Amino acid sequence: MPSSQQHQAPLSCMIKTRCSEWFVVATIILFISFENGISFASATDSDTSNERSGSNGKVCSTSLDDPTCTSSSSSQSILSLDLGRPLRPTDLPQPVPFTAFKSNFTITLSSGIEQDVATGVVKQINNFDNPTRDDVRAHFAVLSSAVKRSSIEQMLELLQSYNDWDDDPDTVDGMTSHEMFVDSPELYQSKESIKFRDVNPEFVPARKELRRKLTEIMSPYLDQVITPMVHARYPDACTDKGPGRTCTPCYSLIRKYKHGQRQSHAMHHDAHALVTVVVSLSDYDINYRGGLYVSTGFGQREFMALNKGDAVMHQASLLHGVQVYDVKDNPTETERWSWILWYKDSSTCEDDYGYEWFRECAGEGDALCQHFHATKVGATPGISNDEASRRVLELNMEAADGGSGISAVKIARAYLGQLPSALPYDVRRAMEYYMKAVMVGNPDGHYGMSQMLLKGVESEYTAQSSMMQLKAWQDELVKQAVDHLEIAAYAGHAFSMFNLGIAHTFGYVNGSIDSDLAGQWFEASGLPEGYFVAANQAAATRNTAREKEMMKRAKEMGYFTPWRAEARQRTGSGGAGGVDLNLPWPPSFDQRRPPNF
Repeated sequence: MPSSQQHQAPLSCMIKTRCSEWFVVATIILFISFENGISFASATDSDTSNERSGSNGKVCSTSLDDPTCTSSSSSQSILSLDLGRPLRPTDLPQPVPFTAFKSNFTITLSSGIEQDVATGVVKQINNFDNPTRDDVRAHFAVLSSAVKRSSIEQMLELLQSYNDWDDDPDTVDGMTSHEMFVDSPELYQSKESIKFRDVNPEFVPARKELRRKLTEIMSPYLDQVITPMVHARYPDACTDKGPGRTCTPCYSLIRKYKHGQRQSHAMHHDAHALVTVVVSLSDYDINYRGGLYVSTGFGQREFMALNKGDAVMHQASLLHGVQVYDVKDNPTETERWSWILWYKDSSTCEDDYGYEWFRECAGEGDALCQHFHATKVGATPGISNDEASRRVLELNMEAADGGSGISAVKIARAYLGQLPSALPYDVRRAMEYYMKAVMVGNPDGHYGMSQMLLKGVESEYTAQSSMMQLKAWQDELVKQAVDHLEIAAYAGHAFSMFNLGIAHTFGYVNGSIDSDLAGQWFEASGLPEGYFVAANQAAATRNTAREKEMMKRAKEMGYFTPWRAEARQRTGSGGAGGVDLNLPWPPSFDQRRPPNF
C-alpha cells in the first residue's frame, strides 16, 4: 500500500476553492485509515459460522448482547474484508437464526389465556471502550403460536386469492410496497392522506369485503391474546398513563414477500409506533428462509425463525428489517406473509403523544432516545419552529457523540447540505461525523465515506490535464471508496451493492471489467435500478431468460413509476434521506462514466 505522503494535498489546492476542499478532506480520510491501521481480517473463516470478531480482538458468541463484542470507538471496530480478491455476493453472511433468548416463561393474560413467551436482547450502541456511558439495548419478545394455525390458513386462503395489492412507494425504502392496511384511522377518509386503492371505487368494495372477513378472524386474537400481552409487557407505557391513554392497535396491515417481487425491507426503527407486533403467516424453512431479522447498531443481524402464528413484539429501539431468502428445494415458491400491528398510547388513535415517548430517556443521555426524540420534538405543543429546529440539531449531535451512527450520518449530510438544517456547508465537519458513524460500524457511514472519497478524486482531477485525468480511476482514494462499499455491502447495504455493480462494470476494481460479478451485485442489491441494469446486461449477452426475469423484477419494484426517483431520494437506504444512489465516479480507464439512474 502506498505511503500516505503520496496524497498530501498541495497548499494551492487547500486554499483555492470549495471543490478542492473535497480532495483535502479525502486525503485526510485516507491518512486516518493508514494511521489507524484500518484494514480487515479475513471474513472467510467466519462466513459459515456464528462467530464474529469483537472490538477487542476476541471472537464473539452468537449473542447479540455480548458486552465485549463490536463496536467500540477503537479502530478494530471497523470490519475489514481483506479477502485478497473482490467481495462477491456469495461471500455475504447466510441467515443465522437467533437463539440466545434470555428467558422463557408462560404468562396468564388478563383474558385467562396462557401464552408461552421467550425474550431476547440486542445491543444497539456498544460503549465497551467508554465506561462512562451505558450500553444501549433493545428488548423484544417472541410469542409462540399466538394465533392458531387453523386461523392462519383461513387468512391465507383470503390473501392468496387477492391480487390488487398496494403499489405505492414504501416509506422505508421507496420501493413498491406490496401491502394492504386492514385497519387504520385514515381508511377511506381522503385522497390526499390514503392509498390509491383505498379511495378508488374500482377497488374499494372488494377491499371492504376482504377487510371484513380478515377482521372476523383477527379480532379474537387481538382482544384475547395480542393486546393483553402488549399491556402486560409494557404497563408503564400502555396502561398507567390515565384515561384515554391505553395502548391501542391503531394500524393493522398485511405485507407480502414473494420470489421475484419484494424480498426485502431495509433495516430501520419503527419510531412511529409505541409498540410493534409482527405475526408470521408463513413457516420458516418451508415457505421462506431468513425473513425478519434483528440487528445490532453495528451491522450484526440474526433472524427470527418464525412459524405460522408466532409473533414478535418490540418497541422503537429495536433495529430490524426483512431479507427473505429463497427456499432451497423450490425457490420460485418462496413467499412470506406477515400481519403487522402498530400500537399507540391513544384509546381513540386520534391523538399523537409521540413527543413524550423518548423525552425522559433522551434527557438521561440515552443516545438512541436522543435520536428518536429528535424526530418527535417538533410536535411538542407550543414549541416554535425555530426552537424545534434548534432542538432537532442539538439532539442529533448529542446522539452522534453518544454513539448513534444514524444521527452521525444525519449530521454529516446536513453539513453537506443534503438535509435541511442551520449548519453551514462544511466538508471537513461532514467527514468527522461520517467517521463517527464508521467507527461504530454504521453502513450508511461507510457509504458516505465512499461518496466523499470519490468526490475528492473528482474535484482534484477535474482541474488536471487530460493526461492526468486518464489516471483518476487508479487513485488510491478510489480503491478506498470501493473498500468502504464492500464493508457496507457485507452489512446488507443495498446502495453499496448497486455501486459495486457499477465498479465492476466500469473497471474501477483492479482496472478490469467483470460483467458477471457486476450482474450478481446488481441483482443482490434488490433495487429496481439494479434489476434494470442486470436486465440490460443480460440483453447485451443475449441471455433472454435472465433479461426477462430481471426486467420483470425492475417493474415489480417500481423502476418505471413516476415516483421512484423522488421516493428513493426521500427514504435513502432505510436510514435517513438526502443520499444519492449515483456516486460521483471519475472517468474509468476507457474514459466512460456511469450514467445516472
